[in-house]
Amino acid sequence: MKKLATITLTIILMALLSSSLFAAGVNDTVVLKLHAYIPERTTFTADEFGFQVASNAYNFTYSVFEQGMDRTLFVVAN
Repeated sequence: MKKLATITLTIILMALLSSSLFAAGVNDTVVLKLHAYIPERTTFTADEFGFQVASNAYNFTYSVFEQGMDRTLFVVAN
């Protein structure tokens, strides 16, 4: 019974303290700055019309060499 009373008292105190913390900044303006790293990703897809490139990185160059029915993709990382 004593353990249940301690747990109940702890929950009530946590609820009271957390509600006062969240209610304190209701009318204040806050600036939140996020710093994140977006990894570079490049996808080359080949179909009957040629190569499709989807990328968020700009540190490479590519070229396509066609001879007859053969296509060769050259990719150079900068």
